[in-house]
Amino acid sequence: AGGIGTRLWPISTSARPKQFLSLYSSNIMINETINRIKSLFDYDNIFIVVNKEQEGLAYKYIDYNVPRENIIVEPQAKNTAMCIFYASIIINKRLGNGVITILSSDHYVAEDEVFKQTISDGIKIAEKENTIVTIGIKPNYPATGFGYIKFINSENKKEFDVIEFKEKPNYDNALKYLESGEYYWNSGMFIIKLETIFNNFRKYLPKIYQNKEILENTNNKDIINKIYNEVEAISIDKGILEKTENIKMIKGIFEWYDIGNLNDFFKIKEKDIENNVKIGNVYTLDTQNTNIYNGNDEQLIVLLGNKNMNVINCNNVILISEKDKMNDLKIAIEELKINNNYKKFL
Repeated sequence: AGGIGTRLWPISTSARPKQFLSLYSSNIMINETINRIKSLFDYDNIFIVVNKEQEGLAYKYIDYNVPRENIIVEPQAKNTAMCIFYASIIINKRLGNGVITILSSDHYVAEDEVFKQTISDGIKIAEKENTIVTIGIKPNYPATGFGYIKFINSENKKEFDVIEFKEKPNYDNALKYLESGEYYWNSGMFIIKLETIFNNFRKYLPKIYQNKEILENTNNKDIINKIYNEVEAISIDKGILEKTENIKMIKGIFEWYDIGNLNDFFKIKEKDIENNVKIGNVYTLDTQNTNIYNGNDEQLIVLLGNKNMNVINCNNVILISEKDKMNDLKIAIEELKINNNYKKFL
């Protein structure tokens, strides 16, 4: 739960990232995730990883049924490989070897019962095999924000052998993957034995793995900080999943969105007759296929004759963009970071 939701800016900011926002219900997204799994896992067995900057938010807003000692605080964000490695060490030390389920804090899932059955099926596979089990989602558009899984498809099976993992592609490759019908989206959800995690780190990320014994035997913040300063920032996808040969995929037959960008955020919002999403005080005339989010109750947004736009007024920022230009948001944010006058808005 340590991301800062850059692609959802300015709705999501570093001071209040998306997992701590109420985007689809009265509850924040991280608590929606906890509610989705609480019938599968005891609260004592739910662990949440955040980075140091989010520690206060985590203790204040995360469901109080989750023990506070189960909130794992990284001294800095070093991508998902180190996050999973550090959490696995703490869980293994506290509970011993077993199967863990790795979930993102900010996913939208519509059919909770189907989702829970999928997780249960994955746990059964991981318990009997020393394999990484991943949940694949059938793509319905050429997304460039997700990784892709190529697998051997066959009828009447619950688990499928994975041929290869592809990290986030460009648009042309994403379109090829979609049209081939041989790829599913990588949902970022994994089920795996702890000993299998460590074996994969030993083999594929030895420079991270070499810190295992030290992290198992220290609570010294200076030592942990030093390790974090020195380790590579790499995703679990690139560091292990693209290299390992022992992966199974199960299909996630439920409505799912990784709310990674503004276009995805608006997909499941109610639309008017002209396919506009209007949130807050908004008036439109001769406007189609446009998403408008007004987070300021004291202001009105008026659009006349617009098409295929995103218009966001939130957290003292106004963002106006064509929908198909949203991939440029990352570039804009990197440039805004350079200017001290703009940093406060991020």
